[in-house]
Amino acid sequence: MIVIEKRADSVEEAKQQGLLQLGMDESQVDIEVVSEGGNGEPAVVRLSTRWSEEDDVLDFVCGLLDRMDVDCSLDIESIESGYRVTINGEESNYAIGHRGEVLDAIQYLAQIVLNRDKENYLKITVDAENYRSRREKMLRDMAKKFADKAVRERVNVELEPMNPHDRKVVHEALSEDERVTTFSTGVEPNRYVTIEPKLPEKVYGTQTAFRKHGIKTRSFGKKRGF
Repeated sequence: MIVIEKRADSVEEAKQQGLLQLGMDESQVDIEVVSEGGNGEPAVVRLSTRWSEEDDVLDFVCGLLDRMDVDCSLDIESIESGYRVTINGEESNYAIGHRGEVLDAIQYLAQIVLNRDKENYLKITVDAENYRSRREKMLRDMAKKFADKAVRERVNVELEPMNPHDRKVVHEALSEDERVTTFSTGVEPNRYVTIEPKLPEKVYGTQTAFRKHGIKTRSFGKKRGF
């Protein structure tokens, strides 16, 4: 919660200055008139931001990072059915970890704790240094590369174990590739994606019919030299 006081020639002017500073409207703050002013004294207004769902999200993620002793700042924005929290600062890389494992852990804990006693599921996405979009691009590029290998060498290609989100990215990246099919195998946390080339339909030859000297003749398959 943020609390500020503004002084101006009138209560209304002080209130508007406070709302402008907070970047909020009256529905988002509690306003207390400390003094109406007069007789040469300024009007004083105290504005307090109301505790919101966003505050719950920021408070929880900030608490985790504080316990990790990571010096950073947080930005939050609304997304469909929830919020995206972005971790900023020189030490934000410590919140990512190996292949995003720390970031995933923070996000998982936030979703578990903040969805307790909620009727509607609150989606929480936690990112740092644009890691998630960079990771998705890398996975898509990798998926296409190994799909080419599977088709070229006519072999199944097994990828490294991945979390459910990363596996979903790979499946989606190759969903429209008519050359291959993908499926997941194994048990968490060692579940992985396999890229399998689609075998071409077997063709045992082509039939052509033509007439030779008025007689209909049929050839089958390719001519072979001896």
